[in-house]
Amino acid sequence: MGDKMNQSYWQKTTRKKTEKVLNENITTDIVIIGGGLAGVSLAYQLKDSPYRIVVLEKDTMGSHTSGHTTAKLTVLHGLLYQKITKHYDIHQAYLYYRSNEKALKEIQSIIKKENISCDYQENTSYIYTDDPQYAKDIQEQKKILESLRIDMVEDNQHLASIGLKHQAVFHPLKYLFALIQKCQKSGVQFYEHSQVVHIERKNKSFTLKVNNHTVTCQYLIHATRYPFIRKGIYFMKLFQQREYVDYKETQEGKDSYLCVDQTNSYRPLIHQDSLTIHRDAKDWHAQDSIPLRGIPYIGRLNQYHQEFIIYGFQKWGMTLSQVAARLISDLILERDNPYESLYSCHYFSISSAKQYTQRIMKNITKGYWSQRFQTKSIQSLDVKEGAIVKIDGHLMAVYKDSQEKLHYFSPYCPHLKCLVHFNKKSQTWDCPCHQSIYDAYGQLMEGPSLFSLNERQK
Repeated sequence: MGDKMNQSYWQKTTRKKTEKVLNENITTDIVIIGGGLAGVSLAYQLKDSPYRIVVLEKDTMGSHTSGHTTAKLTVLHGLLYQKITKHYDIHQAYLYYRSNEKALKEIQSIIKKENISCDYQENTSYIYTDDPQYAKDIQEQKKILESLRIDMVEDNQHLASIGLKHQAVFHPLKYLFALIQKCQKSGVQFYEHSQVVHIERKNKSFTLKVNNHTVTCQYLIHATRYPFIRKGIYFMKLFQQREYVDYKETQEGKDSYLCVDQTNSYRPLIHQDSLTIHRDAKDWHAQDSIPLRGIPYIGRLNQYHQEFIIYGFQKWGMTLSQVAARLISDLILERDNPYESLYSCHYFSISSAKQYTQRIMKNITKGYWSQRFQTKSIQSLDVKEGAIVKIDGHLMAVYKDSQEKLHYFSPYCPHLKCLVHFNKKSQTWDCPCHQSIYDAYGQLMEGPSLFSLNERQK
């Protein structure tokens, strides 16, 4: 279901043509599940190939992560180079840098070649801290980048900082919708409100169930933010994070800033306005997937089948979506790609995963156990508040709307039966285990769940 309450600046400042809904059985060569930047960029990379291509989106194109991003085009991905060097080695950090640098140049080239008007503007992207404890992390990353012969600048207003010139900001939906138009001219088919609910895998083909119809294909790519499939248990190798964004009519400079020790980020827009990301922001929220191993999963789901996944951009999807598009298109077209092994889905890092273990165990404990004992009474509910309530010995999710009408739902997330909890700030029911999100009335907003909360009678 589209999330009209969580509209971003990008969604408010662009219009798109409504795509058709799948209402017949079709056969094609390639199916891309997901109409965000990764899926659409992949379709663009393949549009001139001999293959017939279909893109399936459960809601509307660009309506989820790509439509709620902060849209920084940068290869300076926080402290990630330090983390990759720590858990792997500096060679992997170098490959990660080169793949994203190449992707940034490719996006610039596409914008120029296709004459895309998407508010693109170059700037310098900074990470910084004013906390002495985190200054050493920035210094360590600086040494790594120096060893890779990367030119850096500093912002002397902060205790420690790293800046990279010739980065950029742009309007992601203007870019995405322009790519869709270019793809359609080459025969790529886009379908909205066309959710894949079942996949049947055969030796050399896939049959997808969509809107009570079937789609048959030879190649299948999962370009969703989070896996709805169980295969490969990737929903246990990722977790999701939410960040809150505010739009400001003023600007504090033309460069982008990210604080590494607290939720505080800034990026300029084209009309002397800006976006800020902080804990108390209220204009909209974005959801991102974090890979436990510290490096995104981009590659073959199974070594012997033509099924591919794109998961875990960890808030850096602007360049990584192009990294993924290039890599998956190279695999399908049987071209060499120097970054195939880096993003391959067939390895894991225990040391990287350890930094997230406590958080994940806390979420799972909350979803399966502790919330059962944190019920409220219906009488104690405020207007526009929801809670888990015990009625006649059974748990129920109850929401009191602005008219003081009560709405009743099953409290169990359809994905893996975790108990949801109510987020008053965003007016959503959230699943703590795997971060599916439902609106106040139980309608699915974000997966991995495929279904809304079941309505219940009192």
